Amino acid sequence: MSQINRRQVLQAGAALGATAMLGGRAFAQGSGFVPYSNKSLDYYFFVIQEEAVKRAVEAQQWRFQATNASFDNTRQLEQWQSLMLSQPSAIVSDPIDSQAIVSAIRRYNARKVPVAIIDTPADGGDVAITVSFDNKLGGVMAAQEIVKRLTAKYGSPKGTVLNCFGALQSVAWRQRKEGMDEEFAKYPDIKYLARPTEGALDQMLAVTLSTLSEFPDLDAVHAPSDSPSRGIVTALQQRGRWKKVGEEGHVIFVNIDGEPIALKWIQEGFMDACVSQDPIAYGEIAVEMLQKHAIPGEAVPLGTYENKKYFWEKGEIVAGATGPTLIIPPFVIEASNADDKRHWGAISEKEWGIPYS
Repeated sequence: MSQINRRQVLQAGAALGATAMLGGRAFAQGSGFVPYSNKSLDYYFFVIQEEAVKRAVEAQQWRFQATNASFDNTRQLEQWQSLMLSQPSAIVSDPIDSQAIVSAIRRYNARKVPVAIIDTPADGGDVAITVSFDNKLGGVMAAQEIVKRLTAKYGSPKGTVLNCFGALQSVAWRQRKEGMDEEFAKYPDIKYLARPTEGALDQMLAVTLSTLSEFPDLDAVHAPSDSPSRGIVTALQQRGRWKKVGEEGHVIFVNIDGEPIALKWIQEGFMDACVSQDPIAYGEIAVEMLQKHAIPGEAVPLGTYENKKYFWEKGEIVAGATGPTLIIPPFVIEASNADDKRHWGAISEKEWGIPYS
């Protein structure tokens, strides 16, 4: 064999060794394209979720692109179609509509492009990995945290509780309300006030103020997300009820999400607890499963997923309706663990330097 031919063979062999096959297309390591279809950037949670996907994709030396549908379902479907024209190696998405996204997923399935879904599970299609949160259980757990504190206060589960529930067209907020409704239904001595706020800060302010006028001895208040609950805080401050845990007049305050503001309130002693989900884990694990399994053409294995970099440390990948599904277990942040550096609210603000607003 001539020297030049030998060199060509070696170069070809090296290139083949660094290449996997994806749906009949050559996929060279470090040359992939994995976009992210985001539902919105209107909430800090969604900003951090996108950042997590971006960092994980770029860590693989793949090209990244994000689209923002701004809660417009038609726009998101159009964005999926546009991204497909760029021949992605895989796609990650947080869908606006669990049912409407199915048709888009099936188009990607037909082209053998792996799909990862985070936060909002799809109702159909073949999804390589879904990473999400049990929103109903989150609502149950938030109610349980309130009940525990009411029992400590009165010796039995009783008192008056305000739930400033969010827009019910949001699957997450609806399921959180359902969980809370079901849990409080077990306690006839608790006066449970579920009042609509659409998840808006100004409405939470108005509803909390009117409720405090009607029930000046209000014992507890809840919001399904931290950001709009700043309206609740303003109302409590205006009525002289923004007191620390243990102080006279303190209103038990328990939310869901675990944003930086919730960590701050807990650390300062004003908030009792927060049931957290983990958008950083959503994005990172979705990309990890694509890289390790789906893009090389393997099914994501079922069983225990364990990673001590996350506060929750361990979850189960199970067979879901659309494929392998990791439902990250909700966990409670309270004074005893609020300083843990693994909380997503701490990482996003202190490590990544993304200011909370």
